[in-house]
Amino acid sequence: MWELVSAELFSASNLFLLGFMISALAVSSVFTLSHITPWVRRTRDEYLTPEIVYRSSPEKEFSKLLESERDAPKRYTPSRCYLSVVIPAMNESERIEIMLEDCCDYLEKRSKKDLEFSYEIIVVDDGSTDDTADVVVGISQRRQNIRVLKLKANRGKGGAVKMGVLHSSGKLILFADADGATKFEDFEVLEKEMLRAAGGEPFDESFPAVVVGSRAHLEAASVAERSFFRTVLMHGFHALVWLFAVRTVRDTQCGFKLFSRSIAARIFPVLHVERWAFDAELIFLCEKWTVPVSEVSVRWKEIEGSKITPIWSWLQMGRDLVLIWFRYNGKMVKKSAASVPKAAEFPSDEIVMQEEVVLNTYDECTDYVEYDDTKEFSIVDYCSQIKVAMVNESTDKMTLEFDITRIEAPIANALRRILIAEVPTMALEKIYLYQNTSVIQDEVLCHRLGLLPLRVDPRGFQFPTEKVVGINEKGVDCEEEPTGDPARHLIFKINVTCTKNRNAVPTATDPKQLYHNSSVYSRAFEWVPIGKQSGNYDKKNVPKMVSDDILVAKLRPGQEIEASCHAVKGIGRDHAKFSPVATASYRLLPTIRLNAEISGEAAERLQSVFSEGVIGIEKKGAKRIAVVKDARKDTCSRNVFRHEDLAKVVQLGKNKQHFIFSVESTGALKSAELVVEACKVMETKCRSLRKQIEALLG
Repeated sequence: MWELVSAELFSASNLFLLGFMISALAVSSVFTLSHITPWVRRTRDEYLTPEIVYRSSPEKEFSKLLESERDAPKRYTPSRCYLSVVIPAMNESERIEIMLEDCCDYLEKRSKKDLEFSYEIIVVDDGSTDDTADVVVGISQRRQNIRVLKLKANRGKGGAVKMGVLHSSGKLILFADADGATKFEDFEVLEKEMLRAAGGEPFDESFPAVVVGSRAHLEAASVAERSFFRTVLMHGFHALVWLFAVRTVRDTQCGFKLFSRSIAARIFPVLHVERWAFDAELIFLCEKWTVPVSEVSVRWKEIEGSKITPIWSWLQMGRDLVLIWFRYNGKMVKKSAASVPKAAEFPSDEIVMQEEVVLNTYDECTDYVEYDDTKEFSIVDYCSQIKVAMVNESTDKMTLEFDITRIEAPIANALRRILIAEVPTMALEKIYLYQNTSVIQDEVLCHRLGLLPLRVDPRGFQFPTEKVVGINEKGVDCEEEPTGDPARHLIFKINVTCTKNRNAVPTATDPKQLYHNSSVYSRAFEWVPIGKQSGNYDKKNVPKMVSDDILVAKLRPGQEIEASCHAVKGIGRDHAKFSPVATASYRLLPTIRLNAEISGEAAERLQSVFSEGVIGIEKKGAKRIAVVKDARKDTCSRNVFRHEDLAKVVQLGKNKQHFIFSVESTGALKSAELVVEACKVMETKCRSLRKQIEALLG
């Protein structure tokens, strides 16, 4: 019995050792292969180097996808045609003619049917040793808009596609394999999905989206034809892709993909893989940057003559997939001797602003730094940490900038929303028109009058007995104007008639000289006290319009406006006219860190990419170095990431617990008073919520 057990244990240990040795051998093979055939480093300057159209007479340069100026508003140049088709080709002299004929038949037919449809075909000769480039040039003599970009050395399929895309001029950029395995007519399927994602026609080239053709994403809809051997290889490769790179797209390797111009300019310059697995890195980056990627099935048939070299190509693809995972998960990023020292970690209360992503946006269940879920939460301690500081207030007290620190975004946003929608003001609600012979219809005039801001303190009034509503089943006509309630109403009257000015100069053409009351302004309204209301106000503070020069209407001789307007107390949630603020917004306090000394021309360049006053330049001996002067003035200047040298040493962030508020009153109350009233409303809501919770808990 013991001998049997020992044999089983020995057998299990052998299996474990065998598995461990195979895994170690596989990992070491990947690492060895990565050192033998490393990823080639490419620079932005290399992508901007002019490329000449092969055998063009006179010589012509290809267009460039990337904008040469780093500070340009967009990273890509304007498109010159609707569609660019990029076809990578290496030693395809025997197969490419059939593919190009199919491609041109479709494109020429469509361009004749749709005059706005324009296209170009770029065949990228990837260092062919046969006459592929010359064959394509021969085809271009009888077909339209075909050009050849000939690479001096072989870069691989990914490198060839990248070069073609970076020298294309279309709104949409499609790359297709030279073997013609995919029916080119299926471009319409990809195009339809792209337009759907972008919101329809006309297509906006700035919309970031990718559509990939698929041979396997829906088994029932798949119309692919493959050999058994190739099917087995495909499923094995897809397993590696899912494990190390892409999770949302099943078929990453189909050579039929469509890009918008903006996303092509964003993704292709940063690709590392230039061989067969470049598709996986491309879609991996889309997932990482949350770029919309759609997968649609296309017709596909296996064509003999694949350029994939058995075993070697498979090892390369497996190597690239593993390295993609390590590269973008920060495990195997090599630093050169001239690289910048590692930047300091951001504090936990700061958002990290990178070129494509925002990090550290969420911590556990709260952003409160002192929160400890092992201890009982104290609202008293929490509130004692909150600080409010006045930063700037206008001379008329109507605009205010202040800081609130040590609070969380939901509380800051609640204050903002209450300022907009729940702090009450007075506004004209009922307009009783006795006469209106102006060119403005009654309904439009009443609407204009309702939006006039009133300078009156709403705290001295009660809300109306009926909820403020629009036109209802009671209609809009009435036989008699009701008497106002002094505790709930204010009444303003207007009575203006336009007449000719008989003393006008004969040569006058200005209506203000020709007529009296040609323009009706808000100053024409007169407050009519109800009961003893006049005793509540002194002569300097009587209710009136916020501004005297708000234009209400224009009249001509004989035209008249007479109305009685009743104002009530309301909140912006019921109607925008009751909103007490013109603006109520907040932003997080920016933080900027320079992790290395920046001097000379780089310092001046750094200063230019930020808002004025953010970066200063100081003298340090014979050098002029850049310093952070006032990060508060920054408006998230991500343009700094367009400069490769500066992006390595500049860290942008935002303090998650420091909110910069800006409040501008419409004039009823001072901005500071509005903030206080908003806090009172929030306190009332909190007390009400607490009361309801206590009632539920018994």
